Amino acid sequence: MFRSLILIFSFSLCNALCLAQSRQIPAARQSAPIAITNATVHTLVGDPIERGHVIIVDGKIVLVGSGSAPIADDFTFIDGTGLHVYPGLFSIGSTLGLIETSATDVTHDHDELGTFTPEVRAIVAVNPDSDHIPVAREVGVLSAVIFPTGDRIPGRASAIRLDGWTNEDLSILDDAGLVINWPRYVRQPSRGGPFDNAGSKEDTSIEELDDLMQRARDWASSFHAGEVDHNLTYAALQPVLEGSKPVYLVANTKQQIMTGVAWSNRNGLKAIIVGGSEAPQCAELLIQEEVPVVCNTIMSLPHRRDLPFDHQYTLPSRLRDAGITFCIASGEGSSNVRRLPFNAGKAVAYGLTQEQAIAAISRDAAAICGLGDSLGTIEPGKAGTVILTDGSPLDIRTRVHHAWIDGRKISLQNRHSELNDKYIEKYKQLNQER
Repeated sequence: MFRSLILIFSFSLCNALCLAQSRQIPAARQSAPIAITNATVHTLVGDPIERGHVIIVDGKIVLVGSGSAPIADDFTFIDGTGLHVYPGLFSIGSTLGLIETSATDVTHDHDELGTFTPEVRAIVAVNPDSDHIPVAREVGVLSAVIFPTGDRIPGRASAIRLDGWTNEDLSILDDAGLVINWPRYVRQPSRGGPFDNAGSKEDTSIEELDDLMQRARDWASSFHAGEVDHNLTYAALQPVLEGSKPVYLVANTKQQIMTGVAWSNRNGLKAIIVGGSEAPQCAELLIQEEVPVVCNTIMSLPHRRDLPFDHQYTLPSRLRDAGITFCIASGEGSSNVRRLPFNAGKAVAYGLTQEQAIAAISRDAAAICGLGDSLGTIEPGKAGTVILTDGSPLDIRTRVHHAWIDGRKISLQNRHSELNDKYIEKYKQLNQER
């Protein structure tokens, strides 16, 4: 009986793991120069170029212009007549590749035990064979910053390209910054009055964060002096304390944002607000301290009952009007990164221009997370990570015809498209039989 149970469990486990294996073959290294010609090129550093060309050599964009391009016989030609070239879209803050299905715990690699686990790196747990990765590529998402989830400090984000055989192939930045779920202000009943804020949970949490950062500084001094052994937790905090990596503060309320920015300044950290529902109310502070916002709550309900129904829909346009640097993210789990361009499309319906919304999910997103020198625009020297579409990526009717990551031609097949093809064929056969 026990042996039978073991066999059943083993079979179930193998079956769950098999479900988390995409069938698309990662692309080989670029072997010949690529010339995309006669397309409308949206560089995001100037006006669109009609009948333009983009040339990619050894994974890099080497030439962008209009009219005929200086090309040789060994080029791979892509005729873009009637089509559009955009930078690959860029997602920030999802668990893409860390969760395959909520129904199977063995596919959950997003949450580590413990309140403070800065030593955790998301890239270690990303599944390069996740079925969600090809689905995201189909709408043009080619790069992403992946967040671990969990308690106060769940770990460090990782920047990835959405194609590769292994975690190492996917990795752009193993350590893209520290994720902190900022304490939410909690008022507690007290004998002294209706509410007494002195004993709020937030105060205690901030003190714990201050203490952790101070211990990390003290450890670094002692470690360099040869007085203490290596410590994974404290070593993981050094890049943010040195200012070479940002801290992603997941914060939505005005109180959270203001205390989070003040805490970052006090500790000499470079902050990025993730969420930012009430960020327009903190505009002066965010602009003064040059703190950008990753707006990932567009499709969420308003967080207070007295707010208008479109409070979140208008957030990007209100951030723009306030002069706050921002980008747009999907704000959803592993399976819904595919909705990124449609979140930006919702923002267009509520105040952003098409150009601003597309920039918010490509150029601005790459710049905010420190990858603007290689991704997010179409210009010489940038990575050959681009998409060729038949319309705006914000339009749900648009089809991505081709995609390249570092000049490698990427498969756009995925579980969704395979099922679509399957059932189209089913009804063709049924009609023939009739």
